[in-house]
Amino acid sequence: MELSLRKTRIQGLDFILSSCPNKEKEDSCFAYLFVKELFCRVCKQSLLFGDNKYNIVDYPFLHRERQLDSIVLPVISELCQGLVFAEYPVVRDSILKGYEKENSKGRIDYWCIYKNYSFVIEMKQSYDAFMTDSTTDRTIRRWRTMNVSQLQDIQKHVKHFEEQTKGIIRIGLHFITPYCDRDRNMDDYDYYVREQKNNLIRLYNDVSRLKPKKTTPDFLGSWALPKKEKLLEVPYKGTFPGLILLSKIFPSIQHDGCL
Repeated sequence: MELSLRKTRIQGLDFILSSCPNKEKEDSCFAYLFVKELFCRVCKQSLLFGDNKYNIVDYPFLHRERQLDSIVLPVISELCQGLVFAEYPVVRDSILKGYEKENSKGRIDYWCIYKNYSFVIEMKQSYDAFMTDSTTDRTIRRWRTMNVSQLQDIQKHVKHFEEQTKGIIRIGLHFITPYCDRDRNMDDYDYYVREQKNNLIRLYNDVSRLKPKKTTPDFLGSWALPKKEKLLEVPYKGTFPGLILLSKIFPSIQHDGCL
């Protein structure tokens, strides 16, 4: 897609977001809207974990997928009016070198229904040293595994899902936690805020190189915590100024339950 980033304010928070990649297609528009709302609400929900009343500053996005699920699952449930499964069973097939499998039993992170489409979602979490000019191999590898392997392996079998929806859309969500090694440094926070667009462009370019059709993100979002020093006082070494999301949205698949 042609990358277009804009600054916007949603529910009192400031974001840098990419534009919808294909406004002419209903499935693409609904999937983009779902990812955008999910990201903005996850950021809003995260602020509950920086609470003066309970003297807690420990955001789920500082950890891995299992902890991030603490805010992602409630948000998806709210968006989908409760129609969401976590760890949904699925069959996987793959002939890709290094990923070979046939009729292998596995799970997808989430299945849900949103605006009359079924969504199959895989989720990853990584870290990004935002003061450097390179993306770690681990981040690129996890993005590639999610989109080239995991979301491709299930393509054949999702057609057999029997719910009566317009189709099924596979989505990859890669939450990225920006950080730098110096503790609670407001200068580093200010640098992150200034460089949000450049960091997104760098991430976009780095994860897209291997297989552009399968690894180019369809959604990018960046958020900075409100500028309050208390919100940066997390119990871990380093400065953690916000959250980034890269998402891959695949075209809808007609399946046995399609209207």
